[in-house]
Amino acid sequence: MAKQAAAPGTCYICKEPITKRTAITHLKKIHAEESGDIRYAIMVDTPRSSPYWMVLLVKPDATLDDLDESLREIWVECCGHLSAFRINGTEYISNSESGNDDFFGDTKSMKVKIQNVLIPGMTFSYEYDFGTTTELRLKVADSIAWHKKKEKIIMAGMNDAMEFPCTKCGKPAIYHYNEDDDFTVLCEDCSSDEGLDECYLLPICNSPRTGLCGYEGGRYDDLP
Repeated sequence: MAKQAAAPGTCYICKEPITKRTAITHLKKIHAEESGDIRYAIMVDTPRSSPYWMVLLVKPDATLDDLDESLREIWVECCGHLSAFRINGTEYISNSESGNDDFFGDTKSMKVKIQNVLIPGMTFSYEYDFGTTTELRLKVADSIAWHKKKEKIIMAGMNDAMEFPCTKCGKPAIYHYNEDDDFTVLCEDCSSDEGLDECYLLPICNSPRTGLCGYEGGRYDDLP
């Protein structure tokens, strides 16, 4: 994957520019209500330095399954891999049919309400795909009153998509080329080279999973 610098973002509610640092303050100041249902403002980024971040407004009675589904749709889903949250030393894994009983040893089902395992201030983690793994860090940054939309989970803001220069010619790149490494990105012209194997081409997406496995983008990506 191409080397990246920090990126600004956009509030998906009012379309105003925000940053990761100002996102929660913006939501509380501009969009919170004086009364209404409580929503958890969950900041999602990566455990290592990267420009990718987003903020979700989540109903406390939504389940970890619901949160997993949103993360998949927005950022990670490619081939139906397993995923897991780790909260206070307990692992909650996808596709468990065991309710709240043990699944694999200390592992639990995601069919648990968020309000039963998370409170404001808590940090937890998420992994998608236990082979070519994408790791995310999540924090219940705050809670706000909200009644405008009834969905369980609302996309409140995310980093803006970045542009990368083609490794070969410097034009805007649109593909990863992963035959030999994770750092080659190509423009439309260079990706048409007959000497390249097109099965190694993946679209550049606004996600920390870009360029990995068979990932081709999520709900908010405009793919080439």
